[in-house]
Amino acid sequence: MKENEKGKSSISLRAFLLLHGTLLLYAVVTVLTKLASGYLSRADWLMTAVMLVCSVAALGAYSILWQQVLKRMPLSFAYSNKGVCTLWTCLFGVLFFGESLTLGKAAGILVVLLGVWLVVTDHD
Repeated sequence: MKENEKGKSSISLRAFLLLHGTLLLYAVVTVLTKLASGYLSRADWLMTAVMLVCSVAALGAYSILWQQVLKRMPLSFAYSNKGVCTLWTCLFGVLFFGESLTLGKAAGILVVLLGVWLVVTDHD
């Protein structure tokens, strides 16, 4: 973290991209587990196991990356950005599972993203 001329800390672009890449990986886990549940309902045990192993591996990678994120920025900043996962999971649902994006869901995502923005920006 660097301090700007007002003495406030700033997050580097590299750390910010690491944060959001890590959060994207976390959202991918939701896709893998949903795929696993689909295979499970069809009693396809091999593909269920493959999807579960992939989701556990992705969670392992996520946890290592999350620790790297926390070394580079305040916990409050990093954790408040987790709301972005709502956007990713909704988009993945639409793209991969044919789920609908209703006006209510879109409004909810906008509220969450506005909340993230309010928490992470400096206000005097």
